[in-house]
Amino acid sequence: MASKLVYTLLFNALLCGFARAHRPAPTVPNVIDLGYAKHVPTWTNTTSTGTQLLNYNNIRYARAPTGHLRFRKPQTSPAYQHGLQDGNRTSWETDCISSAHPGVPFPLLNGTTWGSEDCLFLNVITPKSAKKGDKLPVLHWVVGSAYSFGGKDWTGFGINTYGLYNRPLNLTDQFIIVTHNYRLGVSGWLPKFDDDMNGNLGVWDTLAAVEWTKKYIGKFGGDPDNITVIGQSAGAGIIAWMLLAEEGKMKLPFDQAWIASPALPPRKDLERSRPVFDMVLNETGCGTIDCLRRLPESAIKQVNEFLFFQTPSAGGGSLGPPPGLTPTVDGELVSDLPESAFAAGKFNKRVKRLVVGNTAGEGLGSSDRDMPNRFPDIVRANIPNVSNESIVELQSMYTYPPGLPEKLAWDYVTDINFGCPARTIAEAYKDRARQYVFSVPPAYHGQDLSYFFFADNTTTPVPDVETAFASESYLLQYMFRKAFPTNPDAPYATPLSEWPLVGENGAIANITLGGYEFGPMARDIQQRCEYIDALVMDPLNGV
Repeated sequence: MASKLVYTLLFNALLCGFARAHRPAPTVPNVIDLGYAKHVPTWTNTTSTGTQLLNYNNIRYARAPTGHLRFRKPQTSPAYQHGLQDGNRTSWETDCISSAHPGVPFPLLNGTTWGSEDCLFLNVITPKSAKKGDKLPVLHWVVGSAYSFGGKDWTGFGINTYGLYNRPLNLTDQFIIVTHNYRLGVSGWLPKFDDDMNGNLGVWDTLAAVEWTKKYIGKFGGDPDNITVIGQSAGAGIIAWMLLAEEGKMKLPFDQAWIASPALPPRKDLERSRPVFDMVLNETGCGTIDCLRRLPESAIKQVNEFLFFQTPSAGGGSLGPPPGLTPTVDGELVSDLPESAFAAGKFNKRVKRLVVGNTAGEGLGSSDRDMPNRFPDIVRANIPNVSNESIVELQSMYTYPPGLPEKLAWDYVTDINFGCPARTIAEAYKDRARQYVFSVPPAYHGQDLSYFFFADNTTTPVPDVETAFASESYLLQYMFRKAFPTNPDAPYATPLSEWPLVGENGAIANITLGGYEFGPMARDIQQRCEYIDALVMDPLNGV
């Protein structure tokens, strides 16, 4: 009886097994097979205009830069991941190690440290209707970070990337947005003073991320030959460094860029950064890079926090101990100052089109104590050996109201870190570049993004909606590489062709409350930039 029962159970089990074998497996929609991982949407959003967007979050584009990979270029062969990946993790987990200086104007973030070394992830936002072969244009966003905090999920400044999908023009065109993390602070910008490490890792990470986009975006319906990289502040600075990679000879995975407020504090003499490297070794009790690689992640976070919170800030627009944790000339990725390299023609000429710009008040609120007495200190934070006579001459080029001496610092920081680098890049590419200065008061750092990524007057409120629509239209036309048909409901969305190139009589766009005004750059700003660039490029001044 017992054996009959056993055989019956076995027979029934076999029948069930055969039944299961012939039952079709449930279909999971919108699976993207990357070869090393299969991703499903993390969530679906519907814009106010009815466009359904799939968000594929936390796609790994490189191996975790931990252990023996710490302080090395990203390894772009991610390990195989089993099962379906939904990317459902918080930014606090997936951001690269971040320390927001107590003085930054973000109340929920300043004075905090978060993130992980295992952070080389990206997000893809694509229309639900997109399919392989559609060849949609791609906008790859390089987030601003002050080179020290933030990530792909953090927009900041009230930007809403979905705003572009709510465009004011009646178009059926669709596109894809990609955002990525890159290493920050100690992990991303530790200066290279050991042959067994790489410097400028945040730039290398970004190159790897955009290479990933070129390789895989076709699976999402994107066009690998129509990638526009766009970045603001540190993100824009990173794009500028990519243009200079290997003296312009590197084959880049994009051919047009939008560079907003490129944060490029001048850093050529690597020895200026040796105290930062030594400080990291001393605080961790290490004597070598190999020792640093054996430390737990908690020790890296601790020393990162120490550098940003407990040491005097570099000043002059940079964070971290002097001269700041930012990209530096290392002889491997970049061999010369951006000012010198662009002037010498050592930049990537295969890039076909650029838009470069900055706001008129980038430096608002920075380095403004005890002006004008501390002006020499602020200048020497970036140009250490500059003479007293040169500082006096430079100061004479700035005007400010008697009751607002802080404006001296604000305008100088705007010039040296953002405005003059933007001018340098635009001049180098003048036969294919457009330039703007965003002058809508108060024109603070990042304010222009609320116009180019305008969503609505609740999400991204602006004082001049028509100028915001025009700005957004320019960005969309630039990304699509074509003029849009005139929309009677948006007559202010003028063709991009009406925005002249820099090479056409040195014209730039001045964005005001009244709209776009095209004409030459203000002569006083040109003169200041010419003088600052000469000081920066003079080897006697120790930059």
